Amino acid sequence: MTRSITRIFWRNLRRGLDAIARDRRGGIAVFLATAIVPLVGFLGLAVDTTRGYLVKSRLSQALDAAGLAGGRVIFSANRDADIQMYFAANFPPGYMGAAVTGPSIVVDAESEKLSLQASAVIDTTFLRVLGIENMTVRSEVEVTRQTQLLDVVLSIDVSGSMSSSAGGGQTRIQAARSAANTLVGILFGDDETKDLLKIGLVPWNSKVNVTRNGVAFNSALTTTQAVPTFKNPITGANQSLLYYANNSPVPLINAPPSGWRGCVYNRYKNDGNSTNDADIYEGDLLHTSGDWMGWQPIGAEGEPTSSGSTRCSSAPSGSECTACFTRGITALQNTKTGITNAINQLTAPGGNTNAPAGLGWAWRVLTPAAPWNEADPNPLYRRQQAIVLLTDGENVGGYGDGYNATFGINSAAQASMDARLRLLAANMKATGVVIYVIQFANNSSSMQALLKEIATGPDSPYYHYAPNGATLQQVFREVANNLSELRLSK
Repeated sequence: MTRSITRIFWRNLRRGLDAIARDRRGGIAVFLATAIVPLVGFLGLAVDTTRGYLVKSRLSQALDAAGLAGGRVIFSANRDADIQMYFAANFPPGYMGAAVTGPSIVVDAESEKLSLQASAVIDTTFLRVLGIENMTVRSEVEVTRQTQLLDVVLSIDVSGSMSSSAGGGQTRIQAARSAANTLVGILFGDDETKDLLKIGLVPWNSKVNVTRNGVAFNSALTTTQAVPTFKNPITGANQSLLYYANNSPVPLINAPPSGWRGCVYNRYKNDGNSTNDADIYEGDLLHTSGDWMGWQPIGAEGEPTSSGSTRCSSAPSGSECTACFTRGITALQNTKTGITNAINQLTAPGGNTNAPAGLGWAWRVLTPAAPWNEADPNPLYRRQQAIVLLTDGENVGGYGDGYNATFGINSAAQASMDARLRLLAANMKATGVVIYVIQFANNSSSMQALLKEIATGPDSPYYHYAPNGATLQQVFREVANNLSELRLSK
């Protein structure tokens, strides 16, 4: 279109000049012939300068979009390809006849900074009469990735199926450890500590070990705390004491037995009264039928001892009666080594799957209130709170699990446990907690439907299906990049 108009203009201009040249009416012909060149130059300056501004504006917009896309996946192997894709989508090839160079990509991994530059050359139209055949416009953008007041809890399934293969010569728990460490590495970068970042870890199977990870239990060091009288929801008796093990901040409504491994029951009674269920809440729940001021420790009746236990020896064949997982909770903390050490200790998975317990304790670790109060209760800046839940199995009930076979054993308990999980996740999301859910190595469609509902959103970046260890790495990278905030710094 532009070239057609240009040809018409020059054709008409030549005709006019020829007419002037044939005109014999004095000096006016010479004057017009002399003046026409600067007039065309001024016209060309206006037209071609406008075209240059349009190209530069489009170039800048394309670099902004490409920079933000690249910043989200700054440590991804596909980063440069994503940058090129977003740039091309926002600056189509041949736009206004421009020939583009770039974008060039410079990454400062230590500062988590991404710099892009590009230039475009456009042929002039009217300015050619002044000997200016083309114009060059340039643009650059700098994107700095920032993590500001971010609290994250990793909630990792360590049930028995996590010992199965994840492909590539790895077990599922090995793949989970590797992927979790990748996420930590992205969030911390090259720093050992970050003042505005805290990460915690809750491993879980059929129950949760609520002790501080790595601290041994000593029954002789159990303490009590006097509290206003409340009704014990298990016994129905009034009491005014809570119990604390030496290795856990979690209040217990009964003294932990000798040899306690650290697990507790979910705060739930199957009495047909939904208003007194505390398993779907973060804090205490007071009710006329019983006050959940603490948790009931799982003892000999819920898990085997070296000589076996009454509950497990009398339980039906095939029921869940494995011991409490050996590793406890790692509270929110801001050191890279502290969280990676805890992740690397996730070995020897066993037991069944109780996702409500794993997600519920992740929430309690995340929340700036007792029993786990490492989160800042009065942050000076905006804070993101997120939980990353990874599981490879569907909910299964059994003796010795967090619900103590309340809903039955094996798959018979699944529907009721799924319902508990839905209620819990809804309460969490209502407080602003972001939930990322990763369905790992299990392609059950019913499980997918449940986990999509649990996640903050039913699709990426909140819900992911990872069929194997290699995909799990990519998923954790995407989650980590989504957790980071971006801003244009230039």
